[in-house]
Amino acid sequence: MGRIITGFVLGAIITAVAAFISASQIISTNHVSFCKSCHEMRFFYNTWVTGPHGTHNRGTIRAKCTDCHLPHEGLMKYLITKAKAGMSDFYAHMTKKKASLKEWIAELENTKRPRKVYESGCRECHKELIGSGVPLKAILAHRAYLLRETDKTCVSCHKTAGHGDLIAQLKEKIKQGGEL
Repeated sequence: MGRIITGFVLGAIITAVAAFISASQIISTNHVSFCKSCHEMRFFYNTWVTGPHGTHNRGTIRAKCTDCHLPHEGLMKYLITKAKAGMSDFYAHMTKKKASLKEWIAELENTKRPRKVYESGCRECHKELIGSGVPLKAILAHRAYLLRETDKTCVSCHKTAGHGDLIAQLKEKIKQGGEL
């Protein structure tokens, strides 16, 4: 009986340590400094810094990568999506399989939703879409959105919210002969 209790106590301690380590890793990988640590993300970091939600814009909401690029519809969905994205990014980094600048432009031009941007991320910060100080045109557009009378997403209208004019910046990088 003593061995069973010892086993349970030891199991509980190991589980608690593993949970603590996992939680600290989840927190540490939510920082922009972690996201920009891979050279593939340097370009996107630089466009974010000068974009509307980046660090160079005073008076606006500053968003971290995970604020926009992970869902905010519950802890499990967040963690599963984070794990999948992390494994995919790690695999691409290790195998050097990455999208070309032209592939990024094609994807951004041909989709309503830029790569892995979640509506729940926008709505986490932008809760009040209709209120005082909001222009009438925006009130009407947001009203249709809130009533689900349109299939437009936040980034359908606010394409430059995260990284500025990302397509123009990608095209400029191509002109300069660069790559990610």
